[in-house]
Amino acid sequence: MVAARSAVRHPAAFTGVRPLDIARDLAGVAQVVAESFRGEMDPAGERAVREMRTIGQLGPLAMWIELFLPVGEGFSPGLVWVEQGRVVGNATVRRAPTFARGYVIGNVAVLPEYRGRGIARRLMEASLERARDEGGEWVALEVRADNAPARHLYQSLGFQQTSAVTQLRREADSPIMWDAPSHVQIRRPRAGEEGAVFSLAQAATPEGLRWAEPLRQGEFSFGWDRRFDLWLAGRRESWWVVESKDWIVGAIEAETLRRPREEGRLRMWVASGNACHAVLLHAALAAHEVASRSMLISHPATDTTSIEALGQLGFRHVRTLAHMKLNLK
Repeated sequence: MVAARSAVRHPAAFTGVRPLDIARDLAGVAQVVAESFRGEMDPAGERAVREMRTIGQLGPLAMWIELFLPVGEGFSPGLVWVEQGRVVGNATVRRAPTFARGYVIGNVAVLPEYRGRGIARRLMEASLERARDEGGEWVALEVRADNAPARHLYQSLGFQQTSAVTQLRREADSPIMWDAPSHVQIRRPRAGEEGAVFSLAQAATPEGLRWAEPLRQGEFSFGWDRRFDLWLAGRRESWWVVESKDWIVGAIEAETLRRPREEGRLRMWVASGNACHAVLLHAALAAHEVASRSMLISHPATDTTSIEALGQLGFRHVRTLAHMKLNLK
């Protein structure tokens, strides 16, 4: 008599969308982001991927490390698509800064070999469902303007473009080939002018861009306490303003990091009808801490005057990002 062997059934590895688990998914998400945005990430993005890989190797300890990260610097809650146990797609979903009813979706990415299977759509649908479940009234995202497949996906889900920003980069120690206008007077801002500069920035920022990087009044501070806080964080801010008839009509901020040669960031605001773009840029680029490193600026794509001035001073186009929004109500 031959005894029949019963077949041993092993549960199939999970396939589908589920919430991100930092302890077991972070290394996989880092791989998805690195491959999906290869050649597009700035130094900050590359640094974030390295940190994800390092922390992802810690397994369950990763959740404890996140508890000690400064507020706003933890890992955004999100979703992953798992194929036979492997993380092959990712999307983050977070509450929009300062806006209680809005959500932002980011890092929608799928490994190249898994694209074309509807994974990105499923991640987006799950992200929208999460935002609705948490009482969100709208969802926003940004996407490269030349990424036709992604834009088509978002439009098919009901997203509409609200605005766009152009990112430009100037390499370190690039020569200045354009003379600054001599009839425009520029100076450092004074204590007590924070409100005026903040109001200028709000007025100069298109409404469709405010959800992405909302302006916070605390960032427009020129006192010693702000400088001390930045020093502790390894950062430095330099400001210049242009005044006309007792009104501040232009302002520029250069943010640099303590680490040598690390890429810095510029932000510039000019009141409607004024033409002080060139003098603001000249003042910032003449500063040693700015000239000695590459600088990136994200600026409203509709402000062609500023973008032209940036191009004449050695800034080169990196990408244009379309900002899109979907009302959930």
